[in-house]
Amino acid sequence: MKDVKRVGIIGTGVAGLATAKTLIAEGLDCVLFERSDRLGGVWADGYSNFGVQAPKELYQFPDWPLPEDVPSFTPGPIFQQYLEDYVDHFNFRASIRFNSPVTSLERGSTGKPGWTLTINGDAGSQSEDFDLVVIATGLYSNVANMPSFPGEAEYPGVILHNSEIKTRTPLAGRSVAIVGYGKSAADIAFEAAAVAKDVHIVFRQTHWPVPRMLARVLPIKWGSLSRLASTFIPLYQRATPVERWLHSIGKPLVWIFWRILESIIFAQHRLGTKIANGKNLLPSAPFEIDAFGESLMLARPDFYPLIREGRISAHRTEIARYMPDGVALKDGTELIVDCVVLATGWKSDFEYLSADTRAALGTDDDGFYLYRHILSPDLPNLAFVGRATSFVSVLTYCLQARWLAELIAGRVVLPEREAMLREIEEMKAWKRSWMPFSPARGARLFLHAQHYHDELMMEIGADPLRKRGLLAPLKELFSPYEPVDYRTIVAGDWNDRGP
Repeated sequence: MKDVKRVGIIGTGVAGLATAKTLIAEGLDCVLFERSDRLGGVWADGYSNFGVQAPKELYQFPDWPLPEDVPSFTPGPIFQQYLEDYVDHFNFRASIRFNSPVTSLERGSTGKPGWTLTINGDAGSQSEDFDLVVIATGLYSNVANMPSFPGEAEYPGVILHNSEIKTRTPLAGRSVAIVGYGKSAADIAFEAAAVAKDVHIVFRQTHWPVPRMLARVLPIKWGSLSRLASTFIPLYQRATPVERWLHSIGKPLVWIFWRILESIIFAQHRLGTKIANGKNLLPSAPFEIDAFGESLMLARPDFYPLIREGRISAHRTEIARYMPDGVALKDGTELIVDCVVLATGWKSDFEYLSADTRAALGTDDDGFYLYRHILSPDLPNLAFVGRATSFVSVLTYCLQARWLAELIAGRVVLPEREAMLREIEEMKAWKRSWMPFSPARGARLFLHAQHYHDELMMEIGADPLRKRGLLAPLKELFSPYEPVDYRTIVAGDWNDRGP
């Protein structure tokens, strides 16, 4: 990636801001395009009763920690202000163009690698050329996924998408049915229980909840973000010899590890209780597989007690049709509700991409796959930051931005196109061999984040072992990895940096 001087960045969520801060510090001219009048991505929408599902020490910028007085699970408005402060601290607010939705992205007309962005801003439609464009809008577009059911046109009640529930107010005094079982569905059901007349949650299948405190004693980060824990998850695409041994000769130990974890979670949340219309809430998939699915969530401590108390009625089935006074479920149950909330996420559709660009990315049902989750070998000078989901996504995006900065500077050298394509195909085969289907499976990392971070670190010439002190060997094995461990890396200042 040569002669990159001017960079267009689409999106001002965590990924876009991390990319801008990193590239501007490297002397690049960056312009960020934000479709709304406020930065923050999903956090710009004012989710006053909702917040981050990971503890703050895991969900923060490595070089700009959250204030000490912020609650452990950061409320949405506080996190949005934190992003505002991040921009002001690193002084790049002037690089952001608000109310500037991107309407098209086309290959540049100069004959050089680069792209032309068309923006429909306050001054009308305008086009600008960039040496590099970074798409930092995450996994999905801003198009809500709104499944339809028979009878919808005649239903007199309110049908809302989860993105429209920013406070409890739309739910107050209503009889509400929430469709889904991910974080948004659980959050909305929890909030509705405080103000709604009746609350129902309707879902096809359950998922293993990730408790904030395992057995109410151990913070979940100790059980999921250490190198020891990372050896027990399904083998990475490029597994180490120790991991391969553990998953072959030592496979019974792996099986025992996960069954013990499941037993603890089962007992802690009482998932076997017959509370979901006479059914239990026990997931059908084993934890180590389910953890890589679409609807993984850190469970709010009071969510399952509300179900057991009857304040949230759980229905393990699907909506069959709308009725004049509610919804009919496929198990024969009829719910009298005047509000249906579809907590069904977003469509994976980047509407501003041309047909040729979409074709180059791939049109597979499980999303497109990228080299290092950042680049397409057939789309030079186009990068993605934010298409790699993990438990520590802010850190992941920061490391992606650092890797991209080192690539632009020539300190990371890409393999030949054929080698990149071969590695992408290997990734497809690896994920599809065991990982549950998802429209964004191509971007799924979750518990494999540590493996991915190590790869990025080695390629930029930094030591992936970040623990320091006399107990460093023990810390490397048992201690969870957190954003703070990568502070110098994200800042672009480390002793083992290459030439």
